[in-house]
Amino acid sequence: MIGNRWGAEGPPLEAYSRVTDPERFGSLHRVAEELLDRLEQEFDTERAQGYGLDPQLEQGIKVARPSVTLVPRDAGAAPIVVAFSAFPGIVVRFGRWCTAAFPTCGCDACDEAAESESERLKSMIENLTAGRFRESIRMPAEGTAWQEWEFWSGGGRSAQKSQLDPARVRELVAGGDRSLYEWGPWPKRR
Repeated sequence: MIGNRWGAEGPPLEAYSRVTDPERFGSLHRVAEELLDRLEQEFDTERAQGYGLDPQLEQGIKVARPSVTLVPRDAGAAPIVVAFSAFPGIVVRFGRWCTAAFPTCGCDACDEAAESESERLKSMIENLTAGRFRESIRMPAEGTAWQEWEFWSGGGRSAQKSQLDPARVRELVAGGDRSLYEWGPWPKRR
């Protein structure tokens, strides 16, 4: 994900606000489309394509083409939504609340590469379709609310925890929605 071209001293300050070659991420659109096509062929899913499929996911990016949703026919398996940004890059919703951008940042200081971002995407999707993914929202009676997600495989775990505004938590779990999802594997096509 993050390169090491800067050495021990780290990147210069101006590199944090500069994107010299955004087109280096252009292949992410093709990689995502190929993955979505493969998933649709391999797993029993329903595909939808269009603008506005996930307004929250598309918010804040300039959308380059219609988003794609794959929803497994097993309600216990996590859906996926991919939005294609004009940056170029992609933003993905895994399950109910977990979102990730590819690249995460794209600035020169982060030194991300399309190849490593493609591998990160493939790994997250592989874990999702195998049922190695869970997400939750925690809101104690007193204190800070948190959104957490975790992917795992034989090679280890990838987890993230972020603080949420209590009003946002109430919005996310409105209508009796659960606050914990332990997603199962995607069903294979017959």
